[in-house]
Amino acid sequence: MVVGIDAGPLLGQGGISRYLTPLIRRLLTTGTSTAFELLLRRSWKDQTTDSDLGDLAPLSRISTPDRLLSFWWDRFDAPFPLQRTLWNRLDLYFDTCLMGPILGQGKVIALVYDLIPLRLPELFTDHRTFRNRMERVCRRATALVAISAQTKQDLVDLLGIDPAKISVIYPGALAAVAMPDKIRIGTVLHKHRIAGPYLLYVGALGPHKNVATLVQAYERARTAGSLAAKLVIVGGHTWGRSTLDRVARSPVKEEIILTGFVPDEDLFCLYAGADLFLFPSLYEGFGLPVLEAMAYGLPVLTSNTGALPEAIGEAGISVDPRDPDAWAGNMVRLMGDADLRRTMARQSLRQAERFSWTRSADRLQGMFEQVYQGGAQ
Repeated sequence: MVVGIDAGPLLGQGGISRYLTPLIRRLLTTGTSTAFELLLRRSWKDQTTDSDLGDLAPLSRISTPDRLLSFWWDRFDAPFPLQRTLWNRLDLYFDTCLMGPILGQGKVIALVYDLIPLRLPELFTDHRTFRNRMERVCRRATALVAISAQTKQDLVDLLGIDPAKISVIYPGALAAVAMPDKIRIGTVLHKHRIAGPYLLYVGALGPHKNVATLVQAYERARTAGSLAAKLVIVGGHTWGRSTLDRVARSPVKEEIILTGFVPDEDLFCLYAGADLFLFPSLYEGFGLPVLEAMAYGLPVLTSNTGALPEAIGEAGISVDPRDPDAWAGNMVRLMGDADLRRTMARQSLRQAERFSWTRSADRLQGMFEQVYQGGAQ
C-alpha cells in the first residue's frame, strides 16, 4: 500500500501543524509495511528545502499550481492529466488541506479540523464558499477523519454526512513534557517582561477566539481590586486587528502583555510558569492549546461550547464564553484559592494522559488499511 500525504501543514506553525506534525511523525515511525510518500504542493515551494521533510519519508513536489488543480477537479470532475506517474502510484491520498483531489485509481481520506464558519457564519464572510468546498471534499473522499467527536457531529448535522464515513482521531498531548527548570522559566519570563503571577491565553486573535471578551472580563476583575495577576496573551497578530485595538483601549492595558508568536522553547516555559490557563473561544474543533496547558499541569478555565468540554473532560471549569462576569468571577475565585488550583492541576495532568499520539497514529494506520481493503473506516 502506497499512501501519499499532503505535507504542507508539516511546515506551518499554527493549530493545523501542531496537530498534524506529531501525528505524521509518529505514524512514520510505527514500523508498518505501508510505503508513505510526502507530497509538497507548489504553494509551499518557498517555505522548505528537501532536508526539512526528507528525514520523514520520500518527498515529491507537485509542480502544478493549486488553482489549476482545483479548477480541473471542479470543472471536469476527473483526475488531473499531468504528473500521472505521481498521482497514479498512490493507493491512498491523505488530504490534510481540504484540496479535494480526484485520483486516477486511489482513494482519498480527508482530514477535517472543524466547521466553525458554518457554526458561526456571522463571523465569516466566506462561509458559503467554505460550505461549497467542504461539500466537494466530503463527496470525493472515501472516508473522513475528524479531530473530535464534536467535529464528527458537526459533519453529520451541518453537511448530512453518514457518520459511518467518519473516524475520530484525537490529537495527543505533548509528546514529552520536559518541565523547564526555574532558571530557564525565569529567563523567558524576563524576556517577555513578565513579573509575578499571570493568567495565560495561547492562540490566535480572530473573532471566534473571543479574546476581546477575555480582556473585558480581566478588566472587571482588575478594576474590582480582586485580581493582581497579569494577563499574558500569546499568539500571532496577523488575524485579529480589532482585538489588538481593544487591548490598546483597555484601562488596564499596562497589565496585559502581548507576546506575539513565540517559539516552542519559550511557549513551554510560559505554560510552566503560569498560574491559570484561559481559553474563551466561541467554538473549537478541539482546542489543542487547552490540552497542551493540561499537559503542563495548569488549571484550566475554558468555554462550555464546541469540543472544549470534550477536551477537558472532568478537569477544569467551563463557562459561557459570552458572559464576561462569569469569566471575571472565576478568575478571581481561582486565583484566590491555591488549594483549588492544585487540585485542578492534578486533574489536568490525568486528563492529558488520556490523549496519546501513539494511539492516534495507530488508529490512523488502521483506518488507512481498512479503507485500502474496501471499508469506509
